[in-house]
This record gives sequence, C-alpha cells and structure tokens, in this order.
Amino acid sequence: MERMKVIQVGVGGFGKYWLENIKSVESIELVAIADVQQSNLDEALNVLGDLKVPVFLSHEEAFREVKADLALLITPPPTRHRLTRDALEAGMHVIVEKPMASTYREALQLLEIAQSYDLLVSVNQNYRWTPEMKAIRTALESGLIGAAEVVEWQFNRDGSRNRGPQSEWRKNREEPLLTELSIHHFDLMRYLLNAQPISLFANSFSPSWNERGGNVSASVILKFAGGTHVNYFASSGNKGKDTTWTGNFRIVGKLGALEFSDGLAYHVTEDGESHLLELPVQKYSNVAYTVNEFVQAVREGRRPVTHIADNLISFSMVGAAVESSKTGKVVRLDTGYYHAY
Repeated sequence: MERMKVIQVGVGGFGKYWLENIKSVESIELVAIADVQQSNLDEALNVLGDLKVPVFLSHEEAFREVKADLALLITPPPTRHRLTRDALEAGMHVIVEKPMASTYREALQLLEIAQSYDLLVSVNQNYRWTPEMKAIRTALESGLIGAAEVVEWQFNRDGSRNRGPQSEWRKNREEPLLTELSIHHFDLMRYLLNAQPISLFANSFSPSWNERGGNVSASVILKFAGGTHVNYFASSGNKGKDTTWTGNFRIVGKLGALEFSDGLAYHVTEDGESHLLELPVQKYSNVAYTVNEFVQAVREGRRPVTHIADNLISFSMVGAAVESSKTGKVVRLDTGYYHAY
C-alpha cells in the first residue's frame, strides 16, 4: 500500500525526538523537513542518517516546493494557527503537537479553521499509546477491579532540568504546568476511564524556589461521568526524586486497584498482593503510534482517535482548571465545550 508522504515542521528539541521515532514508521515517507534555524536542520539530518530529505528554512517554501499528504507541526502553540491553515491550504492533513493552542479560545478558532476544509486535523496525545496504558485500560474494561471509583494521581518533575533554548517560549507563562503538562494527564484520564469530565476544582500556585515564572504546581479535584472521583497533584517545580512524565497513579475499585508507578503497571488485589500486568505487543508506541494510527484512520475513512474535536474536550479541562484556580469556584464541564480561558 502506498505510503503517506509527510513534511515535518519544527525539528529542534522535541521535533528531533519526533524524527527519531517516526523515521521507522512503515506507513509514511518523510519527504521534507522545515525549521527556522539552520542548526536544528543540521542536527535533524544527523538523526535521519542515511535518509536524505530536502530541508527548508521556512514552512511556506517547503509546502510550495514539496507535495505531501500530511504535515506534522512540532512547533510552539502561538505558531499553530498560521501553520495549520497554511498546511490545510496546501492540501495536507495535519497532526499538531499538544496543546493545540495557547488558550481555549484559540483552540476553538483552530477547530473552526479545521472544519472549513475537507481534511483531518488531529492533536498528538502520545501518553495514551504505551503498552502500560493499553494494559491498564484493558484491565478496567474487563472489570478486573470493578468500577473505577477513586483515582489518586501524582506528578513531580523538576522542569528546570534539561531545558534548552527551544523552551524559552515557556518562560513566564501564567500557568505553565496546567497548560503545558496537565493536558497530557487530563487526556490520559479520559482515555483510561473511557469517561468524560463533569466538573473540577483547582488551585495552582508556585513554590518560593521557582525562578521560571508562572504557577508550576497545582491541586485539582475532578469528577467524571460514572461517579469516578480524581485527586490530582502535579508540580514541575519538584525537589528530590522525579516521577516519570506520566506521573504515578492508582485507580481503585471495589475489587482492588490498578497502579502505575515508576513506569510499571500493576494489579493490586484486595489483599494487597501486587502483580505486574501483562503488556500487549505493539508494533509502534508513543508518537510513532500517533502517526501510524492517523494514517490508518485516513485509509479507513474515519476520524483519528485524537481528532481535534475530541481533543478539545481534554483541552477544556485545562481551561476550566485555569479558571477555577483564578476564581476559587467549581467549574462545570458537562454543559458543552468550556468557553472561558
């Protein structure tokens, strides 16, 4: 079957990580890369090794000179409106990095742009696509612990570590934790529980030692359809041992618990016995899974799992958390898309 031709825009920092992972995806052919910095392009070519592709210092030139089916937009949120519109105008489907925009209002505008073209736009939510998360969702669907009633989720990272110049745009954002990191965890909650959020209450803050600006810690209480209660604490201003980027969490039901700790997935019985979950065999995971799943969706004539309209629900949780922290009030999420923030 013919491979989908792909242009990647943004190859510095996380963009390089994308290249490392997607270059082996058999359903695509990388036909060009673009970035505003020559040094990023040079490093990207080293990552690609024997795979030689044209390089461009502007996405406009890449879109004009190279015919492709799909654009991967691995760039900061403020750039994504223009890039998405330009890619769609050039006749390409789009996968955009999370969060899809800087604010929820901008995300709604991006959805409106996407809906004006007969093409697909999806948002990367790669935390879903690991064997561990698949195993936990399967265990929940099988009723292994009964209905999920309580979730305890903790995320701790020192966000000042290993941050190069490509992350400068994150500095001094008002809510860097909620808008940049919690979107992953909120989306993962939706995926694992297979349920939609009803309401949340949030309080964000910054510890005294934070020097990067903005609130880097938050506590959020969430309620999901079906009655699941989630207690979420996250901080990117951690001191001491870090969790994984997913964090550590426990999903508790009447018959036991499912736990994810330090990268491993467990079933914990009512008696407290802990057993590693059997993991599914996956050809791809992480961003490689994201891209391959998108290709399969196009071939099958369906929406990708993390289509922009679906992902807007996850992003609404971010907007609601920011608003709740500002107002000190519970925010409802079950009355349609959340329109503040």
